[in-house]
This record gives sequence, structure tokens and C-alpha cells, in this order.
Amino acid sequence: MTQEETVMEKLFKTLDEKAKALNEDNGQSFIENLGLAMEHVYTSERDLLEQATLQDRRKAFQFSYLSLLQQEEIQANHQITPDSIGLILGFLVKRFLKDKEELHIADMASGAGHLSASVHEVLSEQKIMHHLVEVDPVLSRVSVHLANFLEIPFDVYPQDAIMPLPFEDAEVVVGDLPIGYYPVDERSQQMALGFEEGHSFSHFLLIEQAVTALKKSGYAFLVVPSNIFEGSNVKQLQNFIATETEMQAFLNLPSTLFKNEKARKSILVLQKKETNVTKPVEVLLANIPDFKSPQQFQGFLQDLNTWMDQNHPQN
Repeated sequence: MTQEETVMEKLFKTLDEKAKALNEDNGQSFIENLGLAMEHVYTSERDLLEQATLQDRRKAFQFSYLSLLQQEEIQANHQITPDSIGLILGFLVKRFLKDKEELHIADMASGAGHLSASVHEVLSEQKIMHHLVEVDPVLSRVSVHLANFLEIPFDVYPQDAIMPLPFEDAEVVVGDLPIGYYPVDERSQQMALGFEEGHSFSHFLLIEQAVTALKKSGYAFLVVPSNIFEGSNVKQLQNFIATETEMQAFLNLPSTLFKNEKARKSILVLQKKETNVTKPVEVLLANIPDFKSPQQFQGFLQDLNTWMDQNHPQN
């Protein structure tokens, strides 16, 4: 079958071939070379780039990234967030903040920037400024190249997202939170969700950082382990959430996205408290159905809309 290649396929092929050719020349990692390949297309292949929509560009990047993963074993935190998760986060941001024409969105532990790119795609009618915080220098550089390639505004802060942040008052914080222990005890002991003994959970500390970065009554949409409210130290987390925020929703992502039940993740939606403005709501607990079954997905959207009408009548 020799149907003509789509613009997205041409773009993917160009990125993929360029990254592999660079890899033979310079011996840098495939991920770094994908960043350089995007820069090459941005500066030297404008005709091709300008034919491509934002979605074409993001998908070409995603497919190139996944193609390069087959060439090279990479560490777990270099995996990109699947676009299905980014698109549902974007949809939730849009639903909760649909009256806002401009939004400052911070992304905690933003990796290569694919989550922010997917969220941006959904919010294309709003004016968005993205703040990305990523400690890994390779990934933070790739996200700068990705911003140029997509021609959307990313401010990238190459720093540890658990250290004090260089900005505050974001309307929205998103994040696909890395799971594990945080090694800098001096820092975690300054924080409400740090443990008194031993290393603290990095995903707990990032929830705290997300709330700290928000303006009052701003929203956090965070991808967390589905079992986050089980196990030890959970009282500390529950107390923090109850004191600092109004919890809005806990939505289990489709199990088909994960290898097994233990790896399953959910979306935690929090609103930062503001005196006389925010009020307790009945927390929306739901399973997000597989995106491949449109009928069930429509049912989920109806439940969400009913919940919004009851709990946030002005939205």
C-alpha cells in the first residue's frame, strides 16, 4: 500500500532519521539527539514544519521518542507521560477553569515536556504560560527544544522541583509525579510532608510543592499512585490535604494503561483553600473508562458535568 505519507509521518521520519544520524556522529544519548533533531527541523526545515499542526508536531515527537526507546535502555524517569493521560488532564483543567482566558500552568518534575505539550493541545483556545520544573539536565534541555519545535511558550527551570521554587501564584499545577524516596533529608525536614526519620516520599513532597506553588483557590491536577492513601504515613498526607486544600476528585485512570494493578495511577484534584471563597465539596470518586469505549467515556463525562453543576455551579 503506497498511500501518500501524512505530514505527521514525514515529520516523524525526519526527526527519527536525523536523531539516529546524529547519534552515529556524536555518541550522545538518543534523547539528547532527538532534542537536536527538533532544533534542526525548527531552523532548517521550516517548510515541512509549517505544514504541520500542533497535534502533528506533538505526535511526531512522541513517536520519535518511543522509537528511540527501542534503540536504548533508558531509566524509568525518562519515560514520557502517555498522551492519553495528558489529554485527560488538559480536559479536566478546561472543565474546572473554563472561564479563564489566561492561565499560568506549572508542571512539577516535567521531564521532556510531553505532559505540558498534551495539556496545551487541549487548551489551544486559552492563552497559556507554562512553567516547567525538571532537575534532569538532559530532559530539561529536550523540553526547551520541544517548546521551539511546537512553538508554544515554556519557561523551563532546570532545578529540583522539591527545592524552593522560583515562582508562585500559578492558577494550575499539573504533574505526573515520580514515585520514590527523596534523598535530601535537610530539605524534606523543612516541609510539612517530610518524615521525621529516614528518607521521605518524593511524591508526597511534590504534592506539597504543588499546593505551595498555587495561588489561593488555584487547582492541582496530579498523577499519583492509585494506592497513595494506603500504607504508612498516610495520616500525615490526609491531614495536609484537609488543612491546606479542598479535595475535589480522585479519578482512577484506565487499568489498560498500566502493566499491572500495582502500577496503576489516578488523578488527584485539589483546590488550594481561600478564606470565604473555597468550600468543601463532595469528593468525586470515579473510574475513568478506557478511551477506546466512547459510550462509557460519555457516561463518565455526564457524571463529571453533573458533579460540576452541583459543586461548582458557576463553572
